[in-house]
Amino acid sequence: MQLAENVVVAGKFRLNHLLGRGGMGSVWHATHLALDIPCAVKFIEGDFAAVPEMQARFQREAKAAAALRSPNVVQILDHDIWEGMPFIAMELLDGEELSKRIGKAGYIPPGEMNAIMSQVCRALGKAHQQGIVHRDLKPDNLFLVRDEDREIVKILDFGIAKSKNPNLDIGGNTKTGAMLGTPYYMSPEQAQGNKSIDGRADLW
Repeated sequence: MQLAENVVVAGKFRLNHLLGRGGMGSVWHATHLALDIPCAVKFIEGDFAAVPEMQARFQREAKAAAALRSPNVVQILDHDIWEGMPFIAMELLDGEELSKRIGKAGYIPPGEMNAIMSQVCRALGKAHQQGIVHRDLKPDNLFLVRDEDREIVKILDFGIAKSKNPNLDIGGNTKTGAMLGTPYYMSPEQAQGNKSIDGRADLW
């Protein structure tokens, strides 16, 4: 099935319009039919949809974010595979990535950056208490949302997260020597493929 406007996904989400497209898939503005609220639905498409690691990554992203239940982590509504395409439905965010703000302004004033990072650290503290390590923190994965008279930071994309919590099965374990993440933002131990990295890698 081709993704298009007005297509109903899994009997739950009606696609309204395309929000963005990347190398592996797309993100759509959609309506949650049961709740009658707007949401975002992210898909893996094409050849990537059949790759087991890509499917596992989507499942990991959904489970890790849903487990945290933090106002500073994007809220997950559902995840599944529809017509051979893995998807995640999540809250619709109105704002911009930190990377875009930096690109437009050239820099972030210290007071503003302190407010942003305080929220990030709050969410990370909760994640690390539950044994979850994000492993891909970067400006592209920090979304700034305007909420009346304040700004809320949302951490996105737990796709390569790992968990040391035996009660939270999100996978993410890698063989020693395997490097996952974005090179410019990796801690030294993560770049070395150290299997035993912990929350300190996120703080780097």
